[in-house]
Amino acid sequence: MAAAVLLAAGLRVARRVVTVAGPRGAQVRGAAGVNGENEVAKAQQAAPGGTAPTIFSRILDRSLPADILYEDQQAPVHFLVIPKKPIPRISQAEDEDQQLLGHLLLVAKNTAKAEGLGDGYRLVINDGKLAAQSVYHLHIHVLGGRQLQWPPG
Repeated sequence: MAAAVLLAAGLRVARRVVTVAGPRGAQVRGAAGVNGENEVAKAQQAAPGGTAPTIFSRILDRSLPADILYEDQQAPVHFLVIPKKPIPRISQAEDEDQQLLGHLLLVAKNTAKAEGLGDGYRLVINDGKLAAQSVYHLHIHVLGGRQLQWPPG
């Protein structure tokens, strides 16, 4: 049974990781402090399907130090839900990934509730360089803890 990982990330470096149990999902939790312009620049230079490991795969294989809080699974609250299966982009997910993708959404919902986001939160999946995807390993951003504005971006 594959699991999900919950990672707490600060600035650009992961600081704490929580993994959530389930059929092939992973989740990361953290307070974001990343410059949006820098992320766009990184997205423009990032290459999908590269041979180099992503920051997420390095955290998952423990080659990048991270403080593991729980294994099986900033707006003021910003965490990531990351599948252990390396799907580069949501647009490259296959029909066989249906159960995994649903599980990731449920992990996001359950963790948001545990983080006190009962009044609402936003889920974001960036797909490709025009959406500022800079890490080509599917992940869901969960943002909350304050009134979010519309439209985003």
